[in-house]
Amino acid sequence: MKKYEDRVKTLYKVLSKVYDLMDLIVFPDEKANPRKGLANHLPNEQIRVLDVCCGTGNSTIAIGKKNINNTVIGIDLSSDMLKVAINKAIENKLNNTSFKKMNASKMDFSSGSFDVVTISLALHEMPQELMDLILTEISRVLKTNGKLYIIDWDRPKHPLAAVLFSIFPTLFEPKEFKRFLKIDWRQFLGRFAFEYKYLEHYTFTKLVVAIKKG
Repeated sequence: MKKYEDRVKTLYKVLSKVYDLMDLIVFPDEKANPRKGLANHLPNEQIRVLDVCCGTGNSTIAIGKKNINNTVIGIDLSSDMLKVAINKAIENKLNNTSFKKMNASKMDFSSGSFDVVTISLALHEMPQELMDLILTEISRVLKTNGKLYIIDWDRPKHPLAAVLFSIFPTLFEPKEFKRFLKIDWRQFLGRFAFEYKYLEHYTFTKLVVAIKKG
C-alpha cells in the first residue's frame, strides 16, 4: 500500500500541471459534465460535503459554486494537486470551500461528520484492498441516510466515443481498470452499508448514487 501511495504522489506531482486539461477535453459542455450533474443533485442547504481524493478540486469547486450554503471540504494525498485546487478556490472567491491533505483510507474526521460524500475519477485506479479501505472510511464518516456520489469512467454508448474510450483512458490506466468496469455496484456498495439507488450515464462517465443505511 505504501508503494502505491508513493507512486500516486510522484505521478500527480507531474499531472497536477496538466490535469485540468482532461476536464476540458472529456467534459466539453455541461450536459457531458458529471461534476455539474453532481452539483445539481445537492440541495443548496447548510450541509457538510466531503470530496474524497479531490485532486485539483474540480468537483469540490463545482459543488461550492452551485451551492453556496454547503460547506465543502476536499481531501487528497497530493500536495501538488491541492495547491492547484486552493488557487482555483481563491480565484473563484469561494468562502464555503476548503482543502486538506489527508489519507482517504485513514481519515481524521469523526464518525458521522458529513451529510454527503463524493469521490470522482479515483476508484478505478486503485487496488481492491485500497478501494475497500476507502469505502469503509467513507461509510464511517457519512451520517446515516447520508448520500454517496461516485463519478467514474463508463463505457460510452456512442460509437465514436467508444472508439476514443478504447484508446483513452484504457491506454493509460492501470491493470485494475478493466476489473473496475465490471463492478456490480449494488452488490459492491452493499458490503459497506450502502443502499444503491441509481446510476446516471454521461458520455464517458457514470454518476453512481447510494445512501448510507442505518
